[in-house]
Amino acid sequence: MKKNWIQYLAAALLGLISANAYGQAAYLDKPDEFDPAKPCKIMVNLKLTKNDWGIVDIALTEDMYLWIWKPKEHPAGHPLANGTGSAAWKSSNEALKMTKESEGVYSYTLTPTVFFECDAATVYKEDFHFLVKPKDGGGYGAPDRKTEDLTIAVDPPSGPVVKIQTVPIGKGLKKDTMITTTADVFSVIYNNTAEEKVSMQNALELYVYPIAYDSAGVAYKIAINAKKVADFPQLKMKQTAKGIFQFSIIPEKFFAIPAGKKIYRIEYQIVKPNLVNTDDAIDDKMIYQFNQGGC
Repeated sequence: MKKNWIQYLAAALLGLISANAYGQAAYLDKPDEFDPAKPCKIMVNLKLTKNDWGIVDIALTEDMYLWIWKPKEHPAGHPLANGTGSAAWKSSNEALKMTKESEGVYSYTLTPTVFFECDAATVYKEDFHFLVKPKDGGGYGAPDRKTEDLTIAVDPPSGPVVKIQTVPIGKGLKKDTMITTTADVFSVIYNNTAEEKVSMQNALELYVYPIAYDSAGVAYKIAINAKKVADFPQLKMKQTAKGIFQFSIIPEKFFAIPAGKKIYRIEYQIVKPNLVNTDDAIDDKMIYQFNQGGC
């Protein structure tokens, strides 16, 4: 099943950081801004692919190329065909050469409706299906040199507007039980455009006041209280789109936790800088359980 637009805000937290943050080999740079008629950036972290054909080592010395067949594969001879010549697999099109963002992380920017010469409905229906390879993909009796088939699902905006979303999405009725460990990136996305509280609407700058607790109930804080959050730049939420704010951390590294201790719970409060009273904070109480430091 495809995910709705608020779930795809996850990737916006990433920016140009490695896909390792979310454990995804392929994703869009800013999925919350995805429009088939506008440029989008496909991102691939080779280190998170299966690496069955040694693509990680190959990338150390060779350029990487996109080989894509959905929403549409161009025929031989087309300017954007995957390969050129009589042995296309061994000669990727220079027009599909990817940009190296960092070690093992590559990107390719395209405008879907223009690149695939199709309408937006086709893009949404087919999604992106592709792989990454060096110019010479092997084959013809030699071992293949490529990633496995990769997919990025894209959908038009739909479904109810969600005010607060975590990445990864938690389990349980309240989606507050995390299935990842506290050594993984944990993010909170807040949609201020869905805020009911008048005093918190149209916010331009927001901070998070987080408190982590270990199994004994000992609290670990960055700011002594919510009124002091503006003294700590690391508590400022990043605005990734109009009205959309995100806060992303690796809990174990973010909080000063003694050796041998684990974070079992994190509580969040979203507030304006220089908080004075409850008018400067959202009313939602956010508590996330980490199953004894992660499962």
